[in-house]
Amino acid sequence: MSGKKKIANKMSGAERMRDRCRENMLWGLTSQIIQVAFFTALLLLTVMLSLLCTADVCGEEAESVIFEEVTYLGVLNYGSEETKAERKNDFQYRFESEEGELIFRMDNGQPDDTDGYDYPLQNRLKEGYPFRIGIENGKIISAVALPWQMPPYEPPVTGTPGLRTIRNFLLTALEPAGTALYVYGGGWNWQDTGASIQARTIGVSPDWIRFFREQDADYTYRDPYGDPALADPPNSYYPYGGFNEYYYAGLDCSGYLGWAVYNTLETENGKEGYVTKASRFAKDMADLGFGTWNSQNPVSGLLPGDIISTDRHVWISLGTCDDGSILCLHCTAGNSRRGQPGGGVQLSAVGYDRSCEAYRLADRYMSEYCPEWYERYEVLLKDPDAYLYHQKDTAGIFSWNLQGGLTDPEGIREMDPEVILHELISRPGNTH
Repeated sequence: MSGKKKIANKMSGAERMRDRCRENMLWGLTSQIIQVAFFTALLLLTVMLSLLCTADVCGEEAESVIFEEVTYLGVLNYGSEETKAERKNDFQYRFESEEGELIFRMDNGQPDDTDGYDYPLQNRLKEGYPFRIGIENGKIISAVALPWQMPPYEPPVTGTPGLRTIRNFLLTALEPAGTALYVYGGGWNWQDTGASIQARTIGVSPDWIRFFREQDADYTYRDPYGDPALADPPNSYYPYGGFNEYYYAGLDCSGYLGWAVYNTLETENGKEGYVTKASRFAKDMADLGFGTWNSQNPVSGLLPGDIISTDRHVWISLGTCDDGSILCLHCTAGNSRRGQPGGGVQLSAVGYDRSCEAYRLADRYMSEYCPEWYERYEVLLKDPDAYLYHQKDTAGIFSWNLQGGLTDPEGIREMDPEVILHELISRPGNTH
């Protein structure tokens, strides 16, 4: 029995040795696996931290993104206190895509001499239009306009870009009559420091035509029925925030004059514009060397083609009628036949009553050649006290220099308004 126990004890010792060997092998293998797993996890963690730092943690996108087609919806929270012009560098912008609404910040471009930027993308974007946009580092860096269906339009008359005559200036200025609505800040750039792209482009802007067709007699450029108590900045076309979100949609008085001058003097798009403040438009034109400026008050002796700056308005004279009334071409606000303050580019009369000759001429032209407009708006009679008097020392009359400004081979400046309208409309080569 004792011999059998010794053999059994020896066998048990051998088994224990084998078990310890297995344990040591397993521990070593496990240790190696743990080390490999540790270094693998460390490597993955390093990569993840690097990616996070490149993306959200550092506030940047890992790579550029292109959205092939989105619709611009406008500035986020437009019309609120947080979207005033002094905060425009930090605005966010809304877009509609197939996936839903997108919101981005925008590259503001290059610094300018006004302590701001040139805002190239903001001056290209238009609400309701399709764009292809590029995103980098969380900001929009490109916006390419996509094709859209342009509404058909035949202007009442057609000018010739670059033809520097009094007649062609008046023809050109008549082109958008009855189809460009009054938009405060229209024709100025987004940041309100100079001419918009539209005011530096040859021809009537399709944007003006589209906006006119989208509206009706209930359009108002500011507050419904002109009542400040009904002001609704988030849904208004008026630039309550101090920047021109709807710069492209229509024109104001100085934006219109800037476009008319550009389309008369220039033949190419994108040159320096002529848009400037209404009260000094006449003086600025003289300072550019195109003619003379006279600050007489009240203004008198107006000739066809003269540009008149008042304290808050600028307009073109088509001459003085025999009864002393003046035929006026301008872009101005005015009530629609439904009582809404809209208006736009139109012929009006400066006189004391609707029986004056200038009113009769304006009414005949607008009703016959601008019928869609005439359905919405009646012709305006403007008070001579508001259109011929001024207080600002920069206001007054600009008259073209017939040598270095515009020539007058047709003798337009010697004609009365009725003859001028007949000359502009009936002469061969015009639209009608």
